[in-house]
Amino acid sequence: MSDITDNYPSNVCPVFWKPEDNKFLIRVGDSVKFVVPFPQGGMLYHKGESQETAFKVDAGDILEFYPKFFQGELTWEIEVRDQGLSAVAKVSHLEPGFYALPETLPDSITLRLQDLLIWQDGKPQGIYWDQTKLQGDLLAQGIVYGLLPGVWQSISKVQGRGEVVIAQGKPPTLSVDARLIDLLESKKTEVKEEQRVDYFASKLKLVHEGQALARKIPGVPGVPGKNVRGQEIPPPRPKDFQFKLKKNVRLSEDGLEVLATAPGLPLRMDELTFGVEPAYVLNQDVDLAVGSIEFPGDVFISGDVHDGLHIFSGGKVEIRGSTSRAEIRAEKGLFIYRNALAGKLVVGARYVVRSKLLHDLQALHDDLLACLMITDDFVNSPHGRNLKAGQCLKLIIERRFPDLPKMANELEKFLLSTKDELIQQDLIISVRTAKHFLSGLGPLDPQALPLLGRVSQALEQIIGNITLDVPEKLECHVDYVQGALVECAGHFFCRKGTYNSIIQAAGDISIEGVCRGGRIISGGNVDIKELGGSGITATTVQFPGTKRLKVGYCYANVVIVVDKEIITIDEPYKSLEIYREHGRVEIERLKG
Repeated sequence: MSDITDNYPSNVCPVFWKPEDNKFLIRVGDSVKFVVPFPQGGMLYHKGESQETAFKVDAGDILEFYPKFFQGELTWEIEVRDQGLSAVAKVSHLEPGFYALPETLPDSITLRLQDLLIWQDGKPQGIYWDQTKLQGDLLAQGIVYGLLPGVWQSISKVQGRGEVVIAQGKPPTLSVDARLIDLLESKKTEVKEEQRVDYFASKLKLVHEGQALARKIPGVPGVPGKNVRGQEIPPPRPKDFQFKLKKNVRLSEDGLEVLATAPGLPLRMDELTFGVEPAYVLNQDVDLAVGSIEFPGDVFISGDVHDGLHIFSGGKVEIRGSTSRAEIRAEKGLFIYRNALAGKLVVGARYVVRSKLLHDLQALHDDLLACLMITDDFVNSPHGRNLKAGQCLKLIIERRFPDLPKMANELEKFLLSTKDELIQQDLIISVRTAKHFLSGLGPLDPQALPLLGRVSQALEQIIGNITLDVPEKLECHVDYVQGALVECAGHFFCRKGTYNSIIQAAGDISIEGVCRGGRIISGGNVDIKELGGSGITATTVQFPGTKRLKVGYCYANVVIVVDKEIITIDEPYKSLEIYREHGRVEIERLKG
């Protein structure tokens, strides 16, 4: 052992190679206290015992290191993963050789062999597979799809152990599930500072008949994939759903939309359940928090209707409380259980509008026709022979029909401000033409007479096509009315009384209490318990001669109009009854 202990400086640990035993001998230096083996590189012995973990040594100890010789190899194991979507080669590529030690090691406190060993290449002696072997293994595994280019080169480049992806399948594209679009979901809009919010407007979100509430976007199936063995991978089926239908809705013919079968308030009970409520019920007051109500069906209010708000209904309206300076429009009937103060009540608005339209058209047509006939006679008379036709027309308008231009002007304003399916463009043009040739210098136009004649014919035809269909049992019931305007296409009933109100009804009017001030206009019979009063303005009642007026007690200062005949009541009467018989107006009464 003298060759390992002599001729070396004291600050190193000498190393000697023993080829006959394939081992290295290491003399421990004076400073070394610990040695850390490296089992992967070879076996280390101390005092005849194998050491695999760090151990203590003393100066002069001899260590034996038997390096591990590697024959080298290039092998692999092919593994199919991810449900056949990938194939991986688990490669073992080890170089031939062994770990050697240098001639001397540093005389440090700790010797770590891993840091001191030097790799020495050797001759290949192990198993080395080639590209032909790889192709055979792939065929044996049935891997025929998605082979990646350059696989052999990637395997050859592996150092030690590693994985190389050799094939990748094609995954199926994901299916797109059916989805629901709520077509009534309101979009939030930003309100600019300069924009004014109308707190009196209706806040209800309504639907009309045939409107779509929701739509289903059908699911889209995915595209099949293929695994590395060439087998098809089916995509997952898209999830579907079915609408649940409640009242007043149906599915479209293709089954993709929920359609309203009646106008009303849209309902969504849950994610898939839709319906339409044809009636609106509010168990509180109609105030600014609620806003006005515009609803196509019946409306039921348990409270009051506050100032400035309105209720527009295509059905019946029932108000358990009072109304104050409110506008109520009900197409099929109105019930107000308490007071109606100021404001406007319209029952059967379509009939009211059409009735006024027909009345104003008829009045314009009658006066225009009479004006044209008188003008024609005047043109052919001795007094008109020296005048032009336009001058004759202007003269007749000024002397006999001074209100005719005003009638045409007001009718045009009414047509432009009213929405009704009867008001078509030809009607507006006819009335506008009449206004033009009846006003100012219009009558002097040479074309005035022939064009006004055509207007008269057009108005006659339009009037003949207008029909007034009054709903059956159309009624307006109010407990008390004060300072209000009431227009009813049916019958009007008041339980307590009216005060300074204008009440116009196409049917009968019945006031079980008092009627003081204002004007009553009826198309039917009128029955009032107490009419007029002392110290107030005149109270007027107007009705057709084919009907009757009955009053339990009538004060003085009351005006009765039967057709065009005016009767003034100058003293109080009991049991007043007025009617027309045999062409004469009959009055039955008892002095009060």
